[in-house]
Amino acid sequence: MQTVDLLFCRACGGRADTLLVHRSELASFSQRLNQVWRYPFTRQGLLVVAGLGAVMAFVGFMTQVTLIVARLAPAAIGAGLFWGAFFSIMRASVRGENEVPIPEYSDILADWFLPALRGLLATSVVWLTLLLYLASAGGWDVFQYLDRLASDPMFYMTGRFHSIPGERLLGDPLAWLLGLAGLAYLPMALMMAVTSNSLLDTLNPLTAVRGMLRLGRDYVVALGTLFALGLVYLAVRVVSASLREIPFELIVSRWLAQVLECLVLFVMARVLGLLMYARGDALGYGAPSDYVTPVVPAEATPRTTLRVDSAPLAAPTPAEAAAPSPEARLQELSAAVQARDVPQALALYTALSFLPKATIPPAVHLFVGQASAAQGDNALAVRALESAADSAPDDPLAPRALVLLARVLGERMQEQTRAQDVYRYIVDRYPDTEASRFAQGRLPPTS
Repeated sequence: MQTVDLLFCRACGGRADTLLVHRSELASFSQRLNQVWRYPFTRQGLLVVAGLGAVMAFVGFMTQVTLIVARLAPAAIGAGLFWGAFFSIMRASVRGENEVPIPEYSDILADWFLPALRGLLATSVVWLTLLLYLASAGGWDVFQYLDRLASDPMFYMTGRFHSIPGERLLGDPLAWLLGLAGLAYLPMALMMAVTSNSLLDTLNPLTAVRGMLRLGRDYVVALGTLFALGLVYLAVRVVSASLREIPFELIVSRWLAQVLECLVLFVMARVLGLLMYARGDALGYGAPSDYVTPVVPAEATPRTTLRVDSAPLAAPTPAEAAAPSPEARLQELSAAVQARDVPQALALYTALSFLPKATIPPAVHLFVGQASAAQGDNALAVRALESAADSAPDDPLAPRALVLLARVLGERMQEQTRAQDVYRYIVDRYPDTEASRFAQGRLPPTS
């Protein structure tokens, strides 16, 4: 006697399939923004803000009490800290997480330097555009400015730059147009900094404009929301600037100023992350199947449980009765893997191919995949490595198995298209991992 779960239609009583719709149809981007301001106001969110604010306040303090050369290191650290946290929030939101993630800074290149560089390039569409226009049409002599700065001894002591004649642009309509265009481009540049493998793709105007057109109304909504948050941030900056004027002895005031600014900036990152969560497929981020979801949650799906009587089976033959059961052969397979007995493991794995993937542990799938690849059995290697990732996608072995799978496809079987598809999936599914960083290095710059 066994039970079988069946989905059924309440209207006709017939069997039903799960109805899938796009995320944006189930809940639009505008609807997802209703409570976005609450995002950092959770226990974990406030702890992250408090911790990051403390470190940022200390780093900011160090950039003001040391010589200009010694300030470069803390300034770079501060930029890496902030942009690492900002992009972590965007990626976590794309994955559907609702908590502020705890940023990791274990890898200097991937977690510090690259986020700072991506943030610098993304924001350059605003500040660099206006500086270039000021130099070309505003009469600002850049070389004279740099010469005066280099010959000023106080610059090396205080680190204070000379003022830039930005007031020349206030009455220039074209400068205002460039500034507004840069601000409209900035959200797309930040999203491209997350979705692109190449740094230069962040500044690709054709890709950016195409992405804006595909997002359509949702991008306009995001711009309006970020504009409102920008006004809030300006008000917070007025308060935080006053707090920073308090003498250095009261370092708590600097920490509080940094916390207030981080709260607003975290909400901005959440807005961009939600836009990518709802419409990321329009930007080519992830597979289209990642953006569909059941109309009715699984726990609310109408179903029935049927009791099925198994038909009487014929008596097994003596040979069948003497053969080991699948459970016994599975134990033998695990023992062969532990003993590193490759021929026995491959033979047993092939004999147990009728079992569901999840029945065999991911480590066994991975071992068989590695052994098969080493012996040149590419077909078995691909099957085993795919099974290792499919049977337990959240297991730490899954991204490792996918990297090996992509290498077998690309280097052994010369199927470059399939290999690049696997590498892209690794980058999208397992961001901020060693496997993702390896996959990024194997993808072409324009991927």
